Amino acid sequence: MNIITIEYHRLPNRVSLLPSMLLYEDKHRMIVVNVLFRSHPLIIQGHCLIERGSTGIWLVDTREWYDLGAIYDRRHRFQGYYCDITTPAEKTASGYRTTDLLLDLAVLPDTTCIPLDVNEFDEAVRTGTLNTALAASAKRSLADLMGKAADGSLIPPEVEALLTLPASVEAIRAEVLTVRAEALKAQGRPYAWILEFLNPP
Repeated sequence: MNIITIEYHRLPNRVSLLPSMLLYEDKHRMIVVNVLFRSHPLIIQGHCLIERGSTGIWLVDTREWYDLGAIYDRRHRFQGYYCDITTPAEKTASGYRTTDLLLDLAVLPDTTCIPLDVNEFDEAVRTGTLNTALAASAKRSLADLMGKAADGSLIPPEVEALLTLPASVEAIRAEVLTVRAEALKAQGRPYAWILEFLNPP
């Protein structure tokens, strides 16, 4: 295991550098763990899928136009799956880079499947922020994911096992959070707030 950096591009011109723990890697696939810091919880149909400080375990395949994450709350309880529709990940010396294509898919524990951010996607297409070729690829990827979710093939047993929390999750979280805090400190940005997430609630 080692810390990598995800170079995550958001249209039109934002870039986030996300420290993550690489658990597994082969020619095409990576399994990475990171800690999620949304400004507000993601609540879908009354279910909190992502809270501030949730753990995400992600399957990233360089051949696919999405990532697939299992989401766990701060008490390590499974909350569902989340897919970001993205450009195929490109490996770099320090990790990988990808561009978010605005569409997302949430799969709740009861298998309810809900596309997200469709209005934001449509607006980006309308204004030209997202070009037609990328938009078409994003739509195909979302349709493929929704089809797999509907027929039960999105999370085969092998993938479910890969996205299960490792026993060392607290140590992994601590290392990822420490690296993130150090990066913020080096940038002269507030970082002390991260320290509250070093221990379970």
